[in-house]
Amino acid sequence: MSVESEEMNLEEKKEHLGSLRLKRKEFIDKLRGCNEKRNEIRSSRDQKNKQAKDLFNEAKTSKGLRDKINEEVQVRKQMRDILREDADKIAKRLIELGSQMKNVGVPKNRRVGEKIRRLERQLETTPFLTKEMEKTSLSQLEELSAEFEKIEQFKDLRSEVRDIQNKLRHMQTEIKTYHTSVTTLAQESQIHQEKMLKATKEARKIKEEADAAHAEVISLSIQITEIRKTLDGLTQEVKKLSNEFGIELHAVRKARRVEAKRTRDKKLDARAAEILGRFKEGSKLTLDEFKVLMERGLI
Repeated sequence: MSVESEEMNLEEKKEHLGSLRLKRKEFIDKLRGCNEKRNEIRSSRDQKNKQAKDLFNEAKTSKGLRDKINEEVQVRKQMRDILREDADKIAKRLIELGSQMKNVGVPKNRRVGEKIRRLERQLETTPFLTKEMEKTSLSQLEELSAEFEKIEQFKDLRSEVRDIQNKLRHMQTEIKTYHTSVTTLAQESQIHQEKMLKATKEARKIKEEADAAHAEVISLSIQITEIRKTLDGLTQEVKKLSNEFGIELHAVRKARRVEAKRTRDKKLDARAAEILGRFKEGSKLTLDEFKVLMERGLI
């Protein structure tokens, strides 16, 4: 094989080696880009997972507050309902008392007690009473006593009515207080319910985004693995071809040096022969010409 043929083969290898190195660089750049993209998505995924976790915790806290308030609402509802039942019973008693007071009737004379005492003193202090006067006085006293008993009964009923009315007003105030607190607590519970639903909905949305990012990270990791395999193969091929190219280049350069020396020696031999011929003919030689003959071993 000639030197020209070797140089051509070597040039082809050089071009192929350059092409492989360029291709290897492209894969390195691609690998770097995938790594950077994966790290970016991984960071975003981790951040979204943290956000989702915080939102789920927030939803859990809101749920706990809602449940605690709902328990209190149930307790207060029960207390309110018990008071309502008691108030209904008392109201029924109030109706019964009203009916009794209606049957007794409202006394017209408010000074019956004084009339009874005055009539009793009259009977005790009058020395002489006719039978008719005594009978009339006793009849009046009996009527007044009946009226007095009716008044006392009415007073007792009215007193009980007033006590029940006061108690009923107090119970109604308590019922209203419980009802107001139940309404207020129910509104607070609704606020926590809405917060829980909102946080849960947002957390699920972000978690889906994080899962999608995780799937993309896995996909990129697979791509990176494939790129590395290809890159490893290219690197080995570049290394092998580079070694071969280096050996062949060294051999070519050595051959060129040998050929250059052969050409130089041939030229020197021809010159030395010419100088030797002139020297034999008696021509005077220069210092450089003597050196040429000495280098060629002719003198």
